This record gives sequence, C-alpha cells and structure tokens, in this order.
Amino acid sequence: MKIRVHESPEIEEIEVVINCQTKNEHVVEIERSLTYLNKIITGKIDGRSYTLSPNQIYYFDTIENKVFAYTKEHVYEIPLKLYQLEEILDSTPFLRISKNTILNVRKIRSFESSINGRMEAILLNQEKVIVSRKYVSELKQILGGKRG
Repeated sequence: MKIRVHESPEIEEIEVVINCQTKNEHVVEIERSLTYLNKIITGKIDGRSYTLSPNQIYYFDTIENKVFAYTKEHVYEIPLKLYQLEEILDSTPFLRISKNTILNVRKIRSFESSINGRMEAILLNQEKVIVSRKYVSELKQILGGKRG
C-alpha cells in the first residue's frame, strides 16, 4: 500500500481517495478507519460540554439509566442511549460487549477467557471490563481480523 500526502494552501477540505483494483476486505477496513476519525461525540463534565473523538473513548457504560464515556483520564456523561451510540458508531471499532457496555476494541491491551464463557479484557489504561458470553464470539472475530 502506498500513502501519498499532497499539501496545498488552496485546499480547503481534506479529501481521501482510495485507488484500488477491487474493493476488497482491506479497502473496506481502510474506509471504516477513516470514517471512524470523522465522528464526534459530545459529553459533559460538571455541566460543561466537550467534543470527543471516538479514538479518545475507551468504552461507554450505562449506570442508573445514564450513559458515560470513559477516556484515559475523564468520565463524561453522554446525552444518548447505548443503541443510539451503536448506530452512530456502526462500522467502527466499537462493539457491544454486554447489556450495559460498548467497548472500543482498539483500547484492549490483553484479554483472557473467564468463568462461564465470559472474557476479561484489560484496557490500555489498566481498567478491566467483562465481555458477556453472548458477545465473546464476535469480539474474537474482530480481534482475529475477521469482522464482516
């Protein structure tokens, strides 16, 4: 794969063009990666709103009907439901891993099987999250590079 960057003061907006022989799985993954970088999530801390890029977010969790986004250093309240976040983050590295949690799989440092078919993932910030049995096979597919 070749990557070229062309800089010009006349260019007002970044445009990415993918030239390929056929649109295969690798090309689709490149497209997903690029759209992932273009999304914005708004979160609040103490009444102040912040814009977050999905690549900053480790996971989303629901506690007492409120949704929170966890980053390396902060926890933001998000004014959306988990199903709405799933729609926004479709075709990104985010995956539902339990009834209450959506995980950014790019933030996983390591993982291992746990009791009752569940999985424990240790994130880059050393937090541990449990992947419910229902979602383990999809996560294994993604981590193995076989996401469809």
